[in-house]
Amino acid sequence: MSAYLTESQRRIARALRELTDEAGYPPSIREIAEVVALSASTVAYHLQALERHGIVTHAPHRSRSYQVL
Repeated sequence: MSAYLTESQRRIARALRELTDEAGYPPSIREIAEVVALSASTVAYHLQALERHGIVTHAPHRSRSYQVL
């Protein structure tokens, strides 16, 4: 991961990858929030930033669609 990410963004990307590997499908924002001990709205904000940085992708209007590239 790139040096321009915050520690929270690194933790979220790591949790997203690990939860996806464990379950076989992407986690919900709430599931990520539980793992990284942040609110769901904060996780959503950071996921949008990660998407702008090209670290994650997701399908608009679909739940559980965030994936680490």
